[in-house]
Amino acid sequence: MEKGFKVWRHRSVVPVGLITAGLITSGLITASAVIGLPGRTEQNALSPVVQRRVATVILAQRIRAYAAMAQAHSLCLVQKGSLRPPQAVQALKITLQDLGIDPAVLTNPLVEVVSPRFQALLDADCNLDPKHEEAAHALLRHEL
Repeated sequence: MEKGFKVWRHRSVVPVGLITAGLITSGLITASAVIGLPGRTEQNALSPVVQRRVATVILAQRIRAYAAMAQAHSLCLVQKGSLRPPQAVQALKITLQDLGIDPAVLTNPLVEVVSPRFQALLDADCNLDPKHEEAAHALLRHEL
């Protein structure tokens, strides 16, 4: 019997989550610095109730950002011809569910508006074009 545990469950047709995770991770770390989230000392000055509320708002924003970028990536792959629409929808739902995110987030009005705008920032390979990183950060800061 093999010791350890399995880290990844590969059920999706395309690793949409893995591809967009890199886009999101760097974007969210930078976004937290750019959008002026309270620093460690400022957070300690806030009451625990306020800290929880701020954390909830930030988490919701990050979930919407991930969903919007993952959907943009899926739509790009469909336009490129790499995936058929049903495959893209199924892969996206599975990826979100694997991360514990309800796929209903894709129907959030903010996600629906921002996803096509993220898609416009992707290059021919459906990756975030480095020239458009600042625009992606601006979407994170101002739209979600």
